[in-house]
Amino acid sequence: MHKIHVSELINKDITTVFEAISDHRSFLSGGGLSCHLIKKGSPNKNGLNAVRTVRSKQYTLTEVITDFKENKSYDYLITEIKPAIAITHHNGWIECSEEQGNTRVDWHSHFTHNTPIIGYFMGWVLKRQFEKMFIKRLQYLNS
Repeated sequence: MHKIHVSELINKDITTVFEAISDHRSFLSGGGLSCHLIKKGSPNKNGLNAVRTVRSKQYTLTEVITDFKENKSYDYLITEIKPAIAITHHNGWIECSEEQGNTRVDWHSHFTHNTPIIGYFMGWVLKRQFEKMFIKRLQYLNS
């Protein structure tokens, strides 16, 4: 299993940051990505049980929000990848915490690349690509 963890200190208050990262369409769009809300969640449209698609040039991921704590965190699970690739997504989550008037954002994702023999290496390459993308999305919040 590959575990991704990136962390970024955002020079904004926690409410502003959480609103930005939970607005999936805005947060996960740009830089070659686009995001669309397929099913609204609760207590707001981006909350618990929301379903979204995230598209890159090569893939479309369908994700479900599996836990949602306002101004704190949300968990998600990738339920489908098109075109299909041999990956099992175990879980992902984003946590926010206050740090001297700023907000620390920690983004985690755990997955397994299921291709025999070379799967671990392919997963490692994918992990590096996701880390770069996660960092880029978080740094965007500081602009």
